[in-house]
Amino acid sequence: MMDVEFACDVCQRIFSSLSMLQKHNSTSSCVSSSSDISYDKDTNTYVCKKCGYKVRNKSKLFRHLSRKTPCDNVDSKEKIVVSKNDIPKENIICEPEDSSISLKSNRCAERNTGIYRILHSVVQYDLKVLDLFCGCGGMSKGLTNSGLNVIAGIDFWDLAIESYKNNFDHLALCADLTKMSPREFHEHIKYETVDIIVGGPPCQGFSTMGNRDPKDPRNSLFMEFVKYVYYFLPRAFVMENVFGILSMKTEKGKKVIDIILKHFLLSYDCYVCKLVASDYDVPQDRTRVIIIGIRKNLNVLPTKPPETSHNNKIPVKSILLDPTDVNEKYYLDKQLVERMNTEKVYGVHFVDFDKPCNTILAGYGKSGGYTSLVKYSDDRVRKLTLLELKRIQTFPDDYVLHGSMNNMIKQIGNAVPVNLSYHIGKHLIQLLLYRNAEIK
Repeated sequence: MMDVEFACDVCQRIFSSLSMLQKHNSTSSCVSSSSDISYDKDTNTYVCKKCGYKVRNKSKLFRHLSRKTPCDNVDSKEKIVVSKNDIPKENIICEPEDSSISLKSNRCAERNTGIYRILHSVVQYDLKVLDLFCGCGGMSKGLTNSGLNVIAGIDFWDLAIESYKNNFDHLALCADLTKMSPREFHEHIKYETVDIIVGGPPCQGFSTMGNRDPKDPRNSLFMEFVKYVYYFLPRAFVMENVFGILSMKTEKGKKVIDIILKHFLLSYDCYVCKLVASDYDVPQDRTRVIIIGIRKNLNVLPTKPPETSHNNKIPVKSILLDPTDVNEKYYLDKQLVERMNTEKVYGVHFVDFDKPCNTILAGYGKSGGYTSLVKYSDDRVRKLTLLELKRIQTFPDDYVLHGSMNNMIKQIGNAVPVNLSYHIGKHLIQLLLYRNAEIK
């Protein structure tokens, strides 16, 4: 039998098994042998010498160096200032207030200052976006703020759509995607094409008929998302879901994420990444998984949106109201507070004022428990107000929500944080329109 050997692309070292090579690639042992890679001991990151791209996982840097679109030399593009006249007119639907736009080369997006703020772009691009399973509009709001042109949102929940309609001027449909085909939907919009489709389809099965596996995404609303993608064939899509989707398996033991990717890989290059909201200017440690897909004929490989606030997270204290401005109805009764002080109560967690908040669940204060309570003293403990919950998800203070208090909280808890969506949108614009420069 012929022996098979595996060689490191960087240092040419030979290994007898693939697992040994993969282990070698996850260490820094051969970095010094690469002419295009350096190692920064201060930040514990690997650095591309060509463009300055930094990453902790060396194998990701290898993929960066071997991608179809090569990176430019960092010395030749330290800073590019582009006049608004140099931006393709067909891609702009609203001109910026300033006469020039600074495009920085190393990594994308605005850097966090540790201060709570809702981010907005100075330019709007005519990249048309369809938001499936839009909810009350967290994803749409962030994408709009990033400069993308959201043309429609669809959701089955009437209260969420009512909220959506009151915050956007574009089409908002309350419809069941299992009953509205892409062709039927197309009749509602005035555009021939859609450039980007986004959405967070629930992957639990909706049918228990026959022998269908309810954990198989092919039996879920996920397939409706697939139908819309392959009908419109957008330049890109973003599918958002819970972190648990990475480990979820069908009853036959197949990984759900693999089944999902199989449906897209025929026409799209896909990248699966875990995003923590607090790394993207959101005062909340909320973990989500997104799949970014870019149509293969564009010859652009998708990548993870660069983190902007990993080392300077926004603390929850930056969004809290002054205690004197909080209605007494938000304070817990003394009996419950005394119980919390003497025993461990399931679902109760107190915020750390100097850190981001825990994930805000759709059932906050109800079925979701009190995952984030504000504790001033042993006898003064309160829930977060509706305004504070909106701020934690980076909704504007004046964002309109409809329904009962529980329904409004559910809409907030189900939403994608606005600032996280903003950075996803900025990253899509860079991938689709600007490959060698960064937009601001």
